[in-house]
Amino acid sequence: MFSSSGRLLKRLAVLDFDHTVCEHNTDIVVRDLLGPGGVPPDVQSILRSCGWIPYMQRIFRLLHQNGFTPMDIASAIRGIPEVPGMKACIGNLVRHGFHVIIISDSNSEFIRLWNDFNEIGSYIHTVFTNPARFDGNGLLELRPYHFQTECTLSSKNLCKGKILGEFLRRQHDERQVEYEKVFYAGDGKNDVCPMLRLGSNGYACARRGFTCHDALQSAIGKQDQPYLAKVLQWTDGHELSDLIWTELED
Repeated sequence: MFSSSGRLLKRLAVLDFDHTVCEHNTDIVVRDLLGPGGVPPDVQSILRSCGWIPYMQRIFRLLHQNGFTPMDIASAIRGIPEVPGMKACIGNLVRHGFHVIIISDSNSEFIRLWNDFNEIGSYIHTVFTNPARFDGNGLLELRPYHFQTECTLSSKNLCKGKILGEFLRRQHDERQVEYEKVFYAGDGKNDVCPMLRLGSNGYACARRGFTCHDALQSAIGKQDQPYLAKVLQWTDGHELSDLIWTELED
């Protein structure tokens, strides 16, 4: 199907990763390999003074120093369960012509490991996240996706709203793809920025029981203009899938 301007009309599902695709926070799962009391106070202070990325890089160094191998880390990531029904939801969306992208403050190695192990890597159109790789000595090296200061709703290393906006522009201008419907599913406060950027063809899908919904409602209340996207709540992949198809049928 094509738009009046000749662009290919598609539908887009944008997914957070931690607590949205996989059930737990990938960074926390790996950090917890250090065990109770395994993070000394000087490392904990990095989180307060420098932010999450420098903190996690120090965690990865601690793991390396304590003898944890890439295989140990990979096993921990692969052991994280899916959000119930999410793999089936993603597969169903792709089979019905959706583009599915991931925008996450996790990292590229964790997402690749989990997606490939769960056999959904081929379904994902694009992943936007902090770059990571194991070096020759088995140390996981982590870098920020970008550095930004203009969005106060987001961390300095990754603004999901900026990433989504740039993706939509590139698809429109460079690949002649136009999205008639955009569904964004997430759970946390850092999902509010991209949800606020959705237009009248957008659906902000906040996971029930997490911080996203209340934070989004608070942000909407502070806006001068009406919020045009529709806000939906979901608990698992089965409910999210049902919500999406219900909205498409209306």
